Amino acid sequence: MAGGSEKGKPNKMTIDEVAKALGVSATTVSRALSGKGRIGENTRQRVLEYAREHGYRPNAERSSSGKIPGTGTIAIVIPEGKELVDQPFFYTCMYGVNEMAMVNGYDMLVITAGGLDITHLKRVISARKADGVILARTYRADPFAAYLRERRIPFVAVGSLDDDGGVQVDHDHRGACRDLTSILISRKMNRIAYLGSSDGKIVDDERYAGYLQACEDAGLAVDRELVSREETTVSGMQKKVEQFLERKADCILCQDDAVCNIVLKELRSRNVRVPEDIRVASCYNSKLLENYPVSVTTLNFDVMESGRTACRLLLDLISGRPVPRKTVLDYEVLLKDSTK
Repeated sequence: MAGGSEKGKPNKMTIDEVAKALGVSATTVSRALSGKGRIGENTRQRVLEYAREHGYRPNAERSSSGKIPGTGTIAIVIPEGKELVDQPFFYTCMYGVNEMAMVNGYDMLVITAGGLDITHLKRVISARKADGVILARTYRADPFAAYLRERRIPFVAVGSLDDDGGVQVDHDHRGACRDLTSILISRKMNRIAYLGSSDGKIVDDERYAGYLQACEDAGLAVDRELVSREETTVSGMQKKVEQFLERKADCILCQDDAVCNIVLKELRSRNVRVPEDIRVASCYNSKLLENYPVSVTTLNFDVMESGRTACRLLLDLISGRPVPRKTVLDYEVLLKDSTK
C-alpha cells in the first residue's frame, strides 16, 4: 500500500502527506498524535487509525518529548505602513481576534503585508510558528488564501473570497450600500456622486455594486462624471470633489471612512457647507469621522464581532470541528445630520 512500511522498515511518510490524505491540516495531525490541544474526538480517532494502518511514526518532526504539539499561536495578516495607520478597521478587528484567542489560551502573531506580498506569511508558515491564520483583508484571486490552501493551513478570511476555497466572515456590503443609497434617493438626492478606489479589494467592488443596484432599482441613470474609482491619492480625490461640485451633485457617497475624511476636509477648506450646500455619506463608520462638526450618515458594522467570530471559527477549524463556509453578520444604517 502506498505510504506504508514494509516488514519493519522505517516509514518515510511526512506529516504533510498524512494531512493531505485525510483532508486536514498538519496541525490537526500533530494535535491528534500528541494527545494535546483542541481537536474533535472523531477527527483524533480518524488520524490515529490512519497512522496505525499506514505504520506512520513521527520521527525528525517530533519535539524532544517525542510529541508534536501545536504552537498555541494563531496569526493575523494585516496591511503595513500608512494604510494600517489610516484605517482603524484593522486595529479593531485585531482586538476582537486577540480577545477570543486569549480566552481560549492562544497567542496572536501579527503578520504585516505590503499589498499582495506574501513573503512574511510564507516565512511564518515555513517556520511553523502558527496553527492557523486569519486574513483581515481579501482580494480577487487572493494570493494569501491560495498559498494557505496549498499548504493546507487552516485559515479564515474576514471578507469574501471570489471562490469557495476558504471559510469567510463578512457583512453584506453590497446590500448595505444598496440600502443606504436607496434611502438617500428617497430623500430626493438623485445626483449622488460615488468616490472610492478599485485595486482588487472585494469589499470595494461590493460597495460600488450596491450603489449601482440602488440607482438601477430607482430608475436613475448614473452620471459617469459623478463616479470615480481610480484615484488613490489625496490630491486626486480633492480634484474629484471639485468636479462633483461643478457637476451639481446632491450628495457624495464615500467608499469608506478614509475617503470620507478627505472629502469632509476638502469641503471645509472650500467653505462648502454640509448639508446645506451638499450632503455627504460614508459606506463605513469609524472614529475618523467623529471630529467633524456635523455628524455623518454612515453604515455601521461591528468589526470587533467580526474579529471574534473569525477567531472562534479558526479555532474550530484547528480542532477539526465542522464550521459554516460563510458567516454573514448584520449592519446598521445610521442616518445623521450630513444628509438632512
